[in-house]
Amino acid sequence: MSSQYPNSGRLSSNKYKEAGDKKPDLVGDITMTRQALKGLLDEHPDDEIVIKLSAWNMSGNYGPWIRLAWNNYKPKTEQTAPPVQKPLNIDSEDIPF
Repeated sequence: MSSQYPNSGRLSSNKYKEAGDKKPDLVGDITMTRQALKGLLDEHPDDEIVIKLSAWNMSGNYGPWIRLAWNNYKPKTEQTAPPVQKPLNIDSEDIPF
């Protein structure tokens, strides 16, 4: 399924679910561009990649559905020290006033 938003997806009611069975309530997909997937692999050297999901309740011709968007979760790394300002090497004689 192609989504109208890049790197997004959708969930909708499972029309094959019957009362009492163990089939999922919602089914759907998420579509990622190759570039986004490669970027995830390059940015996360560990085996685990966390992807944050956002969802919006929507309605359409076939009933309600949920629009999904994902965001690459980047854990905070060590805080780097703020840049140190270097003193200017100006001789007082160079100041025109």
